[in-house]
Amino acid sequence: MDFRVEGVSHSFEGQPVLTDITCGFRQGELFSLVGPSGAGKTTLLSLIAGLLSPQAGTIRYAQTPDLNAPIILVYQDFILFPHLTVADNVGFGLKARKWSRATRRNRVEQMLRYFQLEDKADAFPAQLSGGQRQRVAIARAMVVSPAILLLDEPFANLDRSLKMETARFIRSTQREFGMTTVAVTHDLEEAFAMSDRLGILLNGRLRQVGPPREVYFHPQDLEVARFLGPVNPLTPATTADLLPPGTDSPSKASFIRPEALEVEGDANGPGCIRDIHFAGHYIMYTIDLRGQEIIVYSQQRVLEIGQRVRVRAVQA
Repeated sequence: MDFRVEGVSHSFEGQPVLTDITCGFRQGELFSLVGPSGAGKTTLLSLIAGLLSPQAGTIRYAQTPDLNAPIILVYQDFILFPHLTVADNVGFGLKARKWSRATRRNRVEQMLRYFQLEDKADAFPAQLSGGQRQRVAIARAMVVSPAILLLDEPFANLDRSLKMETARFIRSTQREFGMTTVAVTHDLEEAFAMSDRLGILLNGRLRQVGPPREVYFHPQDLEVARFLGPVNPLTPATTADLLPPGTDSPSKASFIRPEALEVEGDANGPGCIRDIHFAGHYIMYTIDLRGQEIIVYSQQRVLEIGQRVRVRAVQA
């Protein structure tokens, strides 16, 4: 379901938490709100869910949410019923809607198969891993076919090794069911991997909205750029060194990502390699470029400390 947040502001005890938030959310997309702790992400999610009423502005839905087209919020601690089995947790919303026992059982069995929980149907939440509890919570939400699914910090209680796997699972599930989904998270790598669009929320203001690649490589200002990851601020002199003659700036602002640069040896180059670090899936070169430190990420270790180099911007 499409919906739109228009000019929404909210405060707690006189302290502004959200200020003039305006954004449209599209049918069937997965939209991630990212920002540091205290940025207002969960407050905005609670407003969308109807748990809070905005003190200013409105939230307009394409159709009024109701029992047959609900908004479902999955909390970061999952809030499963500890005294109910997995099957009963998943079927709770259907029972509350007074579905028949047989219809309810068939629907729950479908969900358990999809979420690979068939062998856990009779288990209790305390017997499950964190990843399994999360799948139960999402299955319980999906079983009632929500118009809008809201995920509050879906990676918060997961081991690092499970986060990317979970991001891929959430993405494939969201595509399979085709529902509008909004997730709030501070896990940037996972948000990039699973989202159609990102909204950057800093200090209660929505600073930028767009596809992950666009927002990452073309942030609107240095504060947004630094929140999303390492960035090289540029002076006019270093910008000229990075670009072939006659080309446009690689960014709307005077900064560029380390992975949007390439470096090659050049005895007459304006740069000099000052340090080299192996960082797992890339080599990090620290380069002195006319007195300014520039960081470049490269896949190959072909250069040495002290070597003269030329640094160029590549298409991002």
